Amino acid sequence: MFEFLLAAAGGISILAVICALDGSHDVFHPLVFIAPMFGFLYCWMPWKLLNVDGLSQYLYNDQMLFVQTLNLLGVTAFVGACLAVGLRVPATEHKYSSPSSPLVLRRLLIGGCVAGAVGLTCWAITIINVGGFVNAFSSSYAGGWDDNGYVRDGTLLMLVGLLMAITARSAGASKWLSYTMMAIFGIPWLSSSLLMARRGPTFAFVVIVLMGWYIDRRKRPPILAVGLVGVLLGWLVLFLVTNRQSIYLGSEFDIKTDVGDVVEKSDTGNEWIYGAGTVLSSEQRGHYFWLRRYAAQILVRPIPSALWPTKYEDFGVPELLHNAGTGEGFGDALGWDGAEGSAPGIVADLWVEAWWLAVPLMGILGWGYGYAWKKAATKGGPWSSQFVVLSALSIYLVMQTMEAVIFRTLMLSIPCWLTWRWALAGQKQQQRDSSVPCYIRPNYDLHSARTMTLRSSNRV
Repeated sequence: MFEFLLAAAGGISILAVICALDGSHDVFHPLVFIAPMFGFLYCWMPWKLLNVDGLSQYLYNDQMLFVQTLNLLGVTAFVGACLAVGLRVPATEHKYSSPSSPLVLRRLLIGGCVAGAVGLTCWAITIINVGGFVNAFSSSYAGGWDDNGYVRDGTLLMLVGLLMAITARSAGASKWLSYTMMAIFGIPWLSSSLLMARRGPTFAFVVIVLMGWYIDRRKRPPILAVGLVGVLLGWLVLFLVTNRQSIYLGSEFDIKTDVGDVVEKSDTGNEWIYGAGTVLSSEQRGHYFWLRRYAAQILVRPIPSALWPTKYEDFGVPELLHNAGTGEGFGDALGWDGAEGSAPGIVADLWVEAWWLAVPLMGILGWGYGYAWKKAATKGGPWSSQFVVLSALSIYLVMQTMEAVIFRTLMLSIPCWLTWRWALAGQKQQQRDSSVPCYIRPNYDLHSARTMTLRSSNRV
């Protein structure tokens, strides 16, 4: 029965990709890249663990059935809701607002430059604090640091600068300025991601570069090319995780190209095993947060700890300080502890938060991704940037927790939206000015007009 549930999760993931491609004819439909991640986490990974007898030492058969049933329902809800938004976009609804106006392009570059410069400054501060670039990356999974969370998280703004530069350049903005911004904001981000062997930032960078170039156009890259990039990106993500301890400056780079060990490694840090433990521990203890963890990310996290050191305790979610609240009670409920720093995946994270309401919440997430895609396909402009941001963070959504998604979404989405509003507001004002007759335009000097009329009369 367990094998059937695994096969069902894999089948739904494959069917979701086929339906998305056949219905939308868009290789950037969210199910094209999210469904394979579902298939990996909820089918391929536990299947490989089952084949090497890597589950029996942690879970009983009925526990595995319960967890996989929940996973299957969650995946089905996400896929079904995403498809329910609609795949066909009638030709009359294609209203791509490609940022072709010189004023819009200029403001996109300015806004991206401001956001990217703030992000680059934050990145530089974290690097300087640890003694420079070499010291920051001379040991595995190290990097820069600052005690201020705003400085640490502020580095995300480099991605805003990168996205705005790519978007503007794809619409015809200045080559030298766009490419300079891409290099200044992209190289530090990519170098940190690779030297720290971080899968999430690397995935986000690749998605922003690829989708940012095409998203506001009717043209899409060939499906075979996207498939190849997807396979290579998936391999790169597993490669980084496999060789995390060997990738740093000064390393002998004793690396492995066989990434299968990540999937078959049976320990309490494995995403499926840890996620199962999260679900079972919460279920046996009857302990759920009822959206308090998510609310804390929005209401409490922005307040500096220096001003409110006990903010999470006072808000009633002290568990957030340990694996984002997903690792509590393992020892008493299961007899083993989850590994530090582990993440359970989206279904288990929603279960801890809302019990069986996790299934409809998965549907809401699926609907949200489908809605953002459709808006990007029909409206373009700011919606395109928002969809790229959500796509870049999809790996955090599927493989980690909502906590990893919420603050990153806010950090990236808000500056993108403000930049677009400013750019389009200038365009609208320019259009209004050009449509007003010259004799009633605000900048038309009536006194000068009378003076010129009198002078002409005198000449006569």
